[in-house]
Amino acid sequence: MHLAMIYMASGFASRFGENKLLVPFRGKPLYLHGMEHLAEAARLLEQEGAAEISLLAVSQYGEILAKGREMGYIPVPNSRSREGITASLRLGTLGAGEAEAYLYFVADQPFMGGETIRAFVSGFLKSKKGIGCAARGSGRGSPVIFSSKYRESLLGLSGDKGGRQIMERFPRDIWAMQVKGEELLDIDRREDMEAAERGGPPADKAAADKAAADKAAAEKGTAGEKPPPEKGPPGG
Repeated sequence: MHLAMIYMASGFASRFGENKLLVPFRGKPLYLHGMEHLAEAARLLEQEGAAEISLLAVSQYGEILAKGREMGYIPVPNSRSREGITASLRLGTLGAGEAEAYLYFVADQPFMGGETIRAFVSGFLKSKKGIGCAARGSGRGSPVIFSSKYRESLLGLSGDKGGRQIMERFPRDIWAMQVKGEELLDIDRREDMEAAERGGPPADKAAADKAAADKAAAEKGTAGEKPPPEKGPPGG
């Protein structure tokens, strides 16, 4: 199968106070951790014959696009980053062209390892579901993967909720893989980075994560819409 793995690194980091993606974290720019982990996952998946991988990097930052190109990513410039994560989703999907599945991974999760992403993709393929996400308890996070039957929905996204709009409509078509809590830790603020260096999230962020998980649990029983029909392989 052809899998597009899309790395989204276009944020403004307004809560951090500067471009967090370029800030050094444990010896390298923050963005580079996830970029290396996604490339590692792609290598592992291709080695085991699970998928043919296209790697794409969506960013408004030239340094990130250049590094991605050096590492084998297709660079996708994002001149619409003020629209938020939805613009990155659309641009990445367009840049990938026809694929059988689209995986999206954000650039501020430095602890999500390549082996975990590999296992996530393998589990999704076995699940026969149309949507997959990483999870901690009932809280969902990145990476997220969509089968090609959702491509048009991805291209039609608007607003700032990203792929959650689709997930909320089709909750019964979602498969979730439980991961270690630290792997879902994202760096939004300088305090998050400082706490991550010490080995854990700040107390107020942990409370916010719990509230989000509780909300997701309360919404879990929603039936939602009927998923779109499966498509055949591209060109088939």
